[in-house]
Amino acid sequence: MLKLIHALDMKYENVLDYYNAFTDKRDMNNYALLKIEKGKETYYKYIIDYEELMFFLVDTENENYIIGYGSIDDSPILDFHEEFLNVGNIGYGVRPNERNKGYGSKILALLLEKCEKRGMSEVCVSCTKGNIASRKIILSYGGVFEKEFYDDLEGEGEKYWIKLNPPIINVVKRYVKIKRDY
Repeated sequence: MLKLIHALDMKYENVLDYYNAFTDKRDMNNYALLKIEKGKETYYKYIIDYEELMFFLVDTENENYIIGYGSIDDSPILDFHEEFLNVGNIGYGVRPNERNKGYGSKILALLLEKCEKRGMSEVCVSCTKGNIASRKIILSYGGVFEKEFYDDLEGEGEKYWIKLNPPIINVVKRYVKIKRDY
């Protein structure tokens, strides 16, 4: 069974193994993982300060082997997403030798669940323009294309929005309905 483990609960050696699986470090698409180059303390401090909702996908049969990662930024990006074109609420990636096995889809599904539980009503997800697999995953979860962008780090990319049904909204809807019945 696949599950997400919080980054602070993952052994550093396992994260380092995941990091070393990438020959092109830009392919990881995660700032926290790039902090590994500066050492264990810098990596964990970055997660605490900037990536508090970062997780690793593992199989329960081998929790030491990281298949992929996912992160959530639940700050209200609507105010500045025009300025920072590649900013999104969700980021995810899969170890190169584990791609095309459905893990990207599983990571996104688990992250969307966490977003719903946090009361988020929609999330922004972006991918590089040439990443057809990621685009298909985003679309399969109802991603609606917003625009293409270009930035110096990511190159050409695409931005999508996925609508969610957070529990808090459902509770409010039930409360309003009950109040009307009286």
